[in-house]
Amino acid sequence: MNELVEFNKLEKFEELNVDSSVLYRCDSNDLEHHASLFNGLELESIQLSPGAFESSVIFAVVDRISIHVSKSMQAIEQCLKVDPDKFLFCICLCEACEETVFGVQGAGSWVYVLPPGGEAIAPTPTQCPLLLMTVECEALLENENLVPEVSNWFKKLKQDGEFVKSRRLAGRIQDDALMTLQSAKGIPPANETKTAKIIHQAMISSITAGFSLEWLERGGFAVIHRTPALDRFLKARNLLAARDFYQGSEGNHALSKLGSKRSVEQAFSEHVNMGPRSYARIVRLHNARRKLREERYFDESIGNIAAQEGFWDWSRFTAYYSKHFGELPSATRRKAMSRN
Repeated sequence: MNELVEFNKLEKFEELNVDSSVLYRCDSNDLEHHASLFNGLELESIQLSPGAFESSVIFAVVDRISIHVSKSMQAIEQCLKVDPDKFLFCICLCEACEETVFGVQGAGSWVYVLPPGGEAIAPTPTQCPLLLMTVECEALLENENLVPEVSNWFKKLKQDGEFVKSRRLAGRIQDDALMTLQSAKGIPPANETKTAKIIHQAMISSITAGFSLEWLERGGFAVIHRTPALDRFLKARNLLAARDFYQGSEGNHALSKLGSKRSVEQAFSEHVNMGPRSYARIVRLHNARRKLREERYFDESIGNIAAQEGFWDWSRFTAYYSKHFGELPSATRRKAMSRN
């Protein structure tokens, strides 16, 4: 078993908590701060499981490549959007995980590739370590190790990307990522630019060689296709996010067009471990939390903000909120006001 998979609880990276201009470690108790740590990505996250948020992220920015290893103590749903000049590679680092990760099963046996400007909804279970790596397009596509067929495959990726099924390729990238982070830790300030370029070139060459060898051996890539359950979940999720479907018959009618009530509920249970109504309530709680943190809502009463999101009973809203986020709504606002 390779080192990054063994790194299930981030112990392998404790030694990387150092003061470096290219390597960083951040333990965060703030969901928005956690999302801001990923270079080359726009992230919007929803906390799916209850409790005060906790996460650890270790990342290195080495020339034209960024490597992030992260783990959250809560289940989260991440809305990923890749910068227009980068590719994104994602790998689950926990082979023992039996839940769906990023909407698919078989953790540790796939590499998820998103193209420049690509977007994806990525549900991740609690305490699931992930590797997310961004690479500049030009550096990837012009590498001499990339065979033309793979270069064309990268260029033709759809906006929601592809899952390449290969435990060997996933393991190779994991091992190289660990070596890159360890090498970044030792970059001397005097040789930072030169050494970073060498590390970057070695990592890019390994990635492109890995994909090329996989293609040449198999005559193509084995890909994991999204299941009808995932498509159903994503469509239902978008409906719940776009309109007020948490009450009344209109929401039930809209969801019924996606399949039977049982099939819709199973899709949510499989991907976010809850039903659509519970999911919709969590989305509304996040909407309220976002407003509590925004300066333009500081003069708005907390009760009015709760009502705007469909929580008419103040005590019930407070109970839901404090259980899910581990703090009272007033504490969220107080901390936000102290930062402004």
